[in-house]
Amino acid sequence: MTQEISDLQKKRAWNLIWNAAADYGFTPDFKFYNTDGTADVYWNSIFGLAHKHYDYPLLSGLFRGLEHEEEAGEYEALLWLGLENALVAKEKASRPALAVLQRRYAEKFLKEFGGAHTEDDRFFDFLAEAHYRRLLGLPQPLSRYDLSLLDELEFSPDLDTEALVAEMRRLLLKWFQIRAQERATEHHPWNLPFLKHAEERKRGKQKLRPFGLGLAEHPHPDDGGSEMPEDLLERKTSLSESELREFMAEKYGRSLLRPEQIAELEKRLCSGNHRGCHLHVTKGEAASAHIRNGFEALHKEREAAQIARNRAAFHAHEAQNRIAISRLVEKIQNSVLLYLQPYTVRGNAGELEAGRVWRALELDDGDVFRRRENSNAGDVSVDILLDASTSQKGRLESISGQAFCIAEALTRCAVPCRVMGFCSMTGYTIVRIFRDYSETGKNERIFDYVSNGCNRDGLAVRTAAELMKASACEHRLLIVLSDVKPQDVVRIRDEEEDSFSSYEKETGIRDTAYEVRRARAEGIAVICVFTGEDEDLPAARTVYGRDFARIRSIDQLADTVGLLIQNQIKNI
Repeated sequence: MTQEISDLQKKRAWNLIWNAAADYGFTPDFKFYNTDGTADVYWNSIFGLAHKHYDYPLLSGLFRGLEHEEEAGEYEALLWLGLENALVAKEKASRPALAVLQRRYAEKFLKEFGGAHTEDDRFFDFLAEAHYRRLLGLPQPLSRYDLSLLDELEFSPDLDTEALVAEMRRLLLKWFQIRAQERATEHHPWNLPFLKHAEERKRGKQKLRPFGLGLAEHPHPDDGGSEMPEDLLERKTSLSESELREFMAEKYGRSLLRPEQIAELEKRLCSGNHRGCHLHVTKGEAASAHIRNGFEALHKEREAAQIARNRAAFHAHEAQNRIAISRLVEKIQNSVLLYLQPYTVRGNAGELEAGRVWRALELDDGDVFRRRENSNAGDVSVDILLDASTSQKGRLESISGQAFCIAEALTRCAVPCRVMGFCSMTGYTIVRIFRDYSETGKNERIFDYVSNGCNRDGLAVRTAAELMKASACEHRLLIVLSDVKPQDVVRIRDEEEDSFSSYEKETGIRDTAYEVRRARAEGIAVICVFTGEDEDLPAARTVYGRDFARIRSIDQLADTVGLLIQNQIKNI
């Protein structure tokens, strides 16, 4: 697949769009190409017709409302499938060639995609296959539920822009439990990350993205697009709070907390920079066995496949991993022996100190006895917090393996350990507990680690610190495995300035650093195992200071993590 588009083909794409729009007075935000780098006649015409027949700002606002959703690419792709259906019908009388182009594209799509399903296929691909099979009069492969979605998605050409936008918003709410905010901009940029992976959306490194069978070129919001609108401060839906919590339970697992406990926890934690946010704490236990549509079924299949890959990756190098665990056990035990030595305690029982007897007589001080007590690893509890956002895709096998090795070593040393993961979606920060302090035989659950959505690191650290207060141990250590790339849809509001800041980049990093410092001030030691790229190392230093390290191979785990733990035990 080429990544170089010639100036000639770019100009041709512009002309195709302008010709279809019958308007040369605007700058197209999108250009579409075949995999060989030539301008795509069909899709550039479709986008030009969208400008011709619909209110451009309203459509742009709908797309921008989807930008920060977890599966934005899927939703945007589905919307364009519906628009294509309506636009070809609108133009069939005046542009009979367009219907011919559509049939050719449909035949090509089915030839290249139809039946050749892989685990990387998107739900859009399945609906698009059914859409084009229907166009060509071929049998449908979908369930009756997904066919119902397709029926609703193939918009009528009789809908005007407001009706079409309203229909799409209703469809998104009904089938996917999200509400796309309508927000237009002065220059009406499309800013559509069509069918690109979420991690690409965060990095914003490329302008060429996969589009159907070809490519799309467009500006990323960070390359001059508008900032997130103020009405995205809180990602509200038309669902009631109880319905939205039910959705979170169905997607991530039933809540461990009763409604009144959740309300109290959010009152304490979802304030300040995290005002407007919500929490969902779960062990991942299914709230319902019911799967509503193929979109959910596909997600379940992908998660199951990822969990299988996590386990397989660990067992493929099991001997090496077991050696790393044994070495880490040795380092933790040596730290305990070196820094948690027996100490003397004075009290009213034990060995009498003759030189202090007078204190009992003269000062009524009964602490004239002494005894030796041994410090032990049981005085320390460790929580491991895994960043489970979409930016971690591609690293899930290595991160789950590292977390398992650390937890297994702590378990063997009889150190109480809890392992949690976090991500955020639609204003909710989800904290999943893979294994709790007492579940010493449940380390295998760590391989259930998968990634979803965004990550509000500051709120995750604040929540972990709050949950750690329940530890019976005197000393508490939090180990965070993260790429230190905070990003969430709920923005921070500055009351004094009456302004808003997106929760990402410097703003998100500052907030996370603040929460780390606050946890440390409360007596919780916080360290980081950095899982990200070189470009994010400065962020890790800002947030965690010197208390972070990077593991490039499992051979480094014992020395790297062992040293971090040793330094914290030494400071006890």
